[in-house]
Amino acid sequence: MEEKRAGKRRLATIMAIDVVGYSRMMQSDPSGLLSALNVIFLSVVKPRVETMDGRVVKLLGDGALIEFPSAHEALVCATEIQEQMRAAPPPYSYTEPLFLRIGIHAGDILIEDQDVFGDCVNIATRLQAEAEPGGVLLSRTVADLAGGELPFRLRGEGTRRLKNIANPIETLSVDSSHPKFVLARSKRAESLEIRFCKSVDGQSLAWASVGHGPAIVKAPNWIGHLVLEWRNAGLAHLLDSLSAQRRLVYFDARGNGLSEWDMKSISFELLVDDLECVFDAAGVDRAPIMAISQGCAIAAAFATRAPERVSAIVMMGGFPVGRGKRKSKKDQERAQAMRAMMAAGWDDDYPSLRDLIAEHIIPVASREDRRRYAMDMREMISPENLGRYREVIDNIDVTDLLPKVQAPCLVLHCEGDRMQPIEQGRRMAAGIPNARFIAYDSNNHDITENDPCWPLAEREIHAFLEAHT
Repeated sequence: MEEKRAGKRRLATIMAIDVVGYSRMMQSDPSGLLSALNVIFLSVVKPRVETMDGRVVKLLGDGALIEFPSAHEALVCATEIQEQMRAAPPPYSYTEPLFLRIGIHAGDILIEDQDVFGDCVNIATRLQAEAEPGGVLLSRTVADLAGGELPFRLRGEGTRRLKNIANPIETLSVDSSHPKFVLARSKRAESLEIRFCKSVDGQSLAWASVGHGPAIVKAPNWIGHLVLEWRNAGLAHLLDSLSAQRRLVYFDARGNGLSEWDMKSISFELLVDDLECVFDAAGVDRAPIMAISQGCAIAAAFATRAPERVSAIVMMGGFPVGRGKRKSKKDQERAQAMRAMMAAGWDDDYPSLRDLIAEHIIPVASREDRRRYAMDMREMISPENLGRYREVIDNIDVTDLLPKVQAPCLVLHCEGDRMQPIEQGRRMAAGIPNARFIAYDSNNHDITENDPCWPLAEREIHAFLEAHT
């Protein structure tokens, strides 16, 4: 018979798990949800907890409270649970994807009738509430106790004040990228074979191709760098995913990255010419285009110019009309103000304008990844080129071209996108005869790998490409 430990204290690591959107889903399909959660507990959570010597203290309708004797084991367990939840196909059957939030803290707990109480439990529960859907948020205490021999990276998420907790808590999150993928991306960037081609006006353009299979050509977006994009939190996983199944051809826009910085001229028409130039240099006769941000307008224009060469277009965060051409006076003034700030403050140290831009482009990424992206922007473009480049982007207007796009288009946009409002994505899709529009519940402009929307977008992209290649 198990000994009853009443009112005793001990050190432990507590994991709190919560199901995102539980109340909403219970209203629409309670039996289906409970069935799916039962499968998740029996096939995903319980086996991993037992393997790591954990104890399920109690199951709640929308989650669980679990005790571990080791911070290391708790952290590894949480990461494995989230990895399994992201697997394709998912380990459960339900009408929509299910996401868990996990919080972990270590400290003194009070044991009464096998239940656990105390600040340690309260902090773990508060951390769970702050975690990203599909993510793991932990305290610095857990990270220190777990040691440095973890099979994944931890990212600093800053100090937080949690509800009803007296002292602020330093927090970290688990990098959702498996270390082998991070290492593979780093090696791929180091071994890229960079090639160059000449634009119609003699500008040198840097391009590269990665992977094997049917070709897909990525149009440039925002600013870029062929090598640094492999550590960009908004792009690396997309490049990785596309090149795993296809020959991905991508390039740096004129005045960007490894392309020639001494720009003789720049215009929207020349950006479209440059896309065609890379098609030719890479020996691509016909292929789908992957387009993000202003790349969507460039891809649409090229598709009307050479419809026989474009089999399909995937658009993310696109816009048919730049800020400078929009009817809103506020948009026009913002465009002018942004160009002025970029010219004056591009090379500032932290916190810089680049940090603000990174926060707008990939707000869901970790603070560490946003900081690195902001630092990398310095290597992507000069302040002088940025001003000229940005003026062209702000004055894009392909509204009249959209009805002429013959290629099928998949148009994806995040509802909280602060770089390009979702209305622009809807306008893009509405103007193209054969377009399908999908909105995602996210604040990202570039959908990051740690965004719960990424697995959904990835599946849509590959299914679309498979149908139109």
